Amino acid sequence: MFLAAPLLFRRLLVALLLIAGTTWASVSPAAAHTGFESSSPSDGASTDEPVSVISLTFSGPAAPAGDGFVVLDPAGTVRVPDDVSTTNDLTFTLEFDEPLTGGVVGVRWSVAAPDAHPIDGSFSFTAPTAAPTTEPPTEQAQTTEVPAAEVPAAEDPATEAPPVTSELDETDGLLLDAETSAAAPVDLDDFLDTSASKAQGASLIGSLSRIVGLLGAIGVIGGAIFAAVVLRGHRTDIRAVLFIVRRAAVLVALSAIAEAVVQLATVAGRWSGVWSPSNISQVLGSSFGLAIALRVAGGSLAAAQTRLHTHSAAGVTDPVLAVKQLTSVTAGRVNPPADPPTTTPGTDPFINEGDEAWHLSNNLAAFAGVALITLSFLFDGHTVSEGPRWLHALANLIHVTTAATWAGGVIMLAVVIARRHRRGVDTQALQLGVRFSVVAVIALVVAALAGTVLAIVILDSVSEIWSTTWGRFLVLKVLLVAIAAAGGGYNHRVVVPALEKAPNDPEIAHQFRTVVTIEAIALVAVTVVTALLIASSAV
Repeated sequence: MFLAAPLLFRRLLVALLLIAGTTWASVSPAAAHTGFESSSPSDGASTDEPVSVISLTFSGPAAPAGDGFVVLDPAGTVRVPDDVSTTNDLTFTLEFDEPLTGGVVGVRWSVAAPDAHPIDGSFSFTAPTAAPTTEPPTEQAQTTEVPAAEVPAAEDPATEAPPVTSELDETDGLLLDAETSAAAPVDLDDFLDTSASKAQGASLIGSLSRIVGLLGAIGVIGGAIFAAVVLRGHRTDIRAVLFIVRRAAVLVALSAIAEAVVQLATVAGRWSGVWSPSNISQVLGSSFGLAIALRVAGGSLAAAQTRLHTHSAAGVTDPVLAVKQLTSVTAGRVNPPADPPTTTPGTDPFINEGDEAWHLSNNLAAFAGVALITLSFLFDGHTVSEGPRWLHALANLIHVTTAATWAGGVIMLAVVIARRHRRGVDTQALQLGVRFSVVAVIALVVAALAGTVLAIVILDSVSEIWSTTWGRFLVLKVLLVAIAAAGGGYNHRVVVPALEKAPNDPEIAHQFRTVVTIEAIALVAVTVVTALLIASSAV
């Protein structure tokens, strides 16, 4: 839920903006992204000499993946370079012992960025016909008439060597060179169409896996923090939230495995490449592989070790109260309600008599799993390929943690209120709203600041906000976040004060529940867009 930032956060905003401004000025645009930059010969060029060397330059570090670099000569034959070399992982030199001549040459490339995500493309150029080799004329050999009797007899036709120039393929009637493959020439347009060389359905499955995995991560991280810090109530409520946390952890692990399989197929360009030892070594040995391993381990640990251990909420230190006292964050104007609930003296915000809290000391292993899932985002996506590594990693870690705390908390808030309403018990909307506001104000402000730093690091210029896929996804994400924040702001400014005056009014409680549900739906949409944002290119 959205609240105005106090002085502490305004100072933090100024400090982070100064850091962000310095970062923008210091980031080298040439090293920010991995994408195709140029080639020699260039796309559509015509050369004066037969081509024996082709060079390709990328805007960021790259490594050959899948088929790597292949060409289609004018005869329609696919050729692999005789040598591929690079000195800086930016420019790759392809050498051909037999030069390319005689017409249009197609070039297709497939490389992997530092985050292991494959990038591919193609181009073509025209090579001239090789100049004929001229030899000095030789004197005509003197002829000697040979008597007919001395003319050697012709060899037995059965012993003659078969011609090696060509043969007729009886299957399709094509005249083919006997020294080459009998396959029909490859069509240039088909060769240049890189979409045809990709594993069918891999892109869709990969997108769905990322969406499910990110939703699971939001549920694990945000759900665990909500249960530990915000939720105070009946044991049934705590059990429901922990049930979601465990199931979300399973989704994180399974989606990570699915992402790894899709990545293997995508890099190889075919589903059969999933079983290739070299492909497995390349993908799982990268930073992407480390991210997958952390998610599988963290998801498994959180799913297995999240236990329902509770104790009296009044007998332990309230983290919400501690945060409020430390940062002077207020949850808005909270006046004593007209019909106050039974409270425990010395507690603020509200702790009702008989409320239970999740026992953290018995769930340390579960929180270790949550930590592994959070850390996995340091080794995937743009974090490992763009901007200063330390700054991007730090900003990304802060953004993931705080955004998950806010989004996951709102979703759990909606679940708890809806469950209480269905059971016909008091939803205690005022208690939940006040308690979550203290956590949400910190999470939202810090997530926004960290997200701003990430955008500045990733984008080379403001124009990329509307000229790139990444930028357009970013705009959509910001709009959805604004909708969710507006819902939280409405609850804070309008509904919570109304609940203060009449905490048992069912219409006001229904209004609070409706707005929280809308806010949760908007944040689910934000998560989906974020999953697409992670995988999209900022070039």
